Amino acid sequence: MLKWSIAIISSALLLGGCAPGHLYIEEGVVESIDQRLATQDDQINRLNDTQLQVIKQLAAAQETVISQLQSSIAEQVKPPECKPAPRLVCPQADNNGSLMLGGLEKQLIGEAERVHISPLDLVFNARIDTGATTSSLDARNIQRFERDGRRWVRFDTRDPETGEDISFERPVVRRVRISQSISDDYERRPVVELHFTLGSISHTAEFTLSDRDHLDFPLLIGRNVLRDQMVVDVSKQYIAPIDFLFQPD
Repeated sequence: MLKWSIAIISSALLLGGCAPGHLYIEEGVVESIDQRLATQDDQINRLNDTQLQVIKQLAAAQETVISQLQSSIAEQVKPPECKPAPRLVCPQADNNGSLMLGGLEKQLIGEAERVHISPLDLVFNARIDTGATTSSLDARNIQRFERDGRRWVRFDTRDPETGEDISFERPVVRRVRISQSISDDYERRPVVELHFTLGSISHTAEFTLSDRDHLDFPLLIGRNVLRDQMVVDVSKQYIAPIDFLFQPD
């Protein structure tokens, strides 16, 4: 403001044509200067007010944005609502021990069952093992030979009722490689097809032949028999109906 006043007074002195040694200001110059200064003060005050309003508006907008961000973050990290687990309804077996699952009738069996094997015509106590890929039958004195260009096998198995060894001959379907758990060695076991009856299920399946004399069950039923046909209740034993009147396929 002082610089503006000095400049205006200097201009007035020049315009007034003052003689040397005299200071003369024309009438009205000082009033004009005061009016200009007052006008400039008003403009500065209005600018200051405008700046304050803008600062307040920016602060309010900032607070709104921060509040919205906090709400959004809180919504994203909100723990999922806990809902009670749906109640499971267990299917009930009918009088024949059959279940309806997925529109298919399946046989309910326990962890141990009696299984009829033909053409051996023997009934074995069998362990049901969902972890075994292929079923297995106790066999000893296994001898491999050829008949009519095909591979055959002769083996002995023990009659569960009499305890006597009975010899059987069956064609070999394939051989499987079994690794030994206590060493790096392995053995090849013959696989034969046998007809079995377990509860209401009766058809032909593959069985590996191996010495199970040291095990509790001479017969093991694996997934190749169980798959898509049976449901295992490991808390029970010998619950499948005994019906060995089916004829081989």
